[in-house]
Amino acid sequence: MVADLERFAQRVRAERGGFFDRDRSITLVRAPGWVDLFGGLVAEAGMLSLLWPTGGGVMVALQPDPEPVIRFRLETRIDSIPCPALFLHSGPREYEDVVAEIDRYQPPRSPWWGPALMAWVALMREEFVRFGGGARVMLQFNPNLPGLAAAVIAAVAQALVTAYGVHLSPRELAITCTEGLVRFDRRGGELIGTFATVCAAANEVLAVWPHRAQLMGSVHLPAGYAIWTIRVGDEPRQPLARVHAAFAKIDRLLAEEATEPGAALVAMSLNDFLRGGRQRLSATDSAGEGAGSLAALAMFALEEQQRGRIALALLRAAAHRAQREDDVRLIGELLTQSHWSQAVLGLTDSHADALAERLVAPAIFGVRQPVVASRATLVVFGRSDAEAEVQRVVEAYRAASGLPVSVTGGSLAGVHKAGARNG
Repeated sequence: MVADLERFAQRVRAERGGFFDRDRSITLVRAPGWVDLFGGLVAEAGMLSLLWPTGGGVMVALQPDPEPVIRFRLETRIDSIPCPALFLHSGPREYEDVVAEIDRYQPPRSPWWGPALMAWVALMREEFVRFGGGARVMLQFNPNLPGLAAAVIAAVAQALVTAYGVHLSPRELAITCTEGLVRFDRRGGELIGTFATVCAAANEVLAVWPHRAQLMGSVHLPAGYAIWTIRVGDEPRQPLARVHAAFAKIDRLLAEEATEPGAALVAMSLNDFLRGGRQRLSATDSAGEGAGSLAALAMFALEEQQRGRIALALLRAAAHRAQREDDVRLIGELLTQSHWSQAVLGLTDSHADALAERLVAPAIFGVRQPVVASRATLVVFGRSDAEAEVQRVVEAYRAASGLPVSVTGGSLAGVHKAGARNG
């Protein structure tokens, strides 16, 4: 992975006097992809999520340019947008207007375009940053990277704040990036990924409480164990709008128990829900959806939060023990329980279920479908020597399905941890 960044830096240096100005400074940043081990889907309800920064990240080289144009180079293609489409001399444009302009200039098959440009807009609107002109930006990434949107906006935003000498805490930068992604596509369900792409350390599981956008610490993955993400097909999975609506309805129905708006379910313990909340949801008419489904979804959210808390505790314990196999195997069991609990609610897809049934081996401890916003189909946890078995299953599934199937392993630090360098 270090070699990949150095090769990219060499490409950037070779473009001085070409795409880049020969004399102005260039900032290089690399952001990881991300996947959720637990939570993710229930982040919509504010529940604890455990995030993993993947390998194979997004690399960005950015050079401020006095000309009011933002130019992107991806491989041999160059696309541009005039700065007034994003901001005026008086300040940034409204989010709705910017999104329309971004869509108008978007080149074909470029899912990175919107997230990259929203870095400028979110920094201006949320943190009052001002830019004196445009920029020239070179990008390099695997299009199948899990969590591509969050990785792109994090890399570009970090490059911008570094190039312009803006000082933001990692949490502030992550929240700003999240706001940019949510404003760009409110259907995307992007609530947590930027915390991994900005704040995570390599090979560490990051705990995030989405309700307060609060970092809850991290723990190192013990040596000898690994996490892989699998993606089937080229098309992104569509977010489940009914889940967002269902959690909003659950909170309204439980509101009398809440201490603040929108926090009823996250403030309730699993025991309290079993004692009274479940009956209250089950007894309420759900407008044709079936009241039991609301109770089942609320139960899943609370159980998922408990699974995440147990897994975090087990990881913390395993990091300090010589004998840890039982603990990490239990984490794998919790992952698999999470997957099939989602399946019971109809919240998994056929590819994830099919792979979950196939990925059974002594060195593979658990599998789970992550949240849609990660763009991944399945996350796999096991011993490091399970990689050959993971690849074997993936190859067989690729041949049987006729679809492209990609595997991402390894781990990179978030942009704040990794920092930036001069190109």
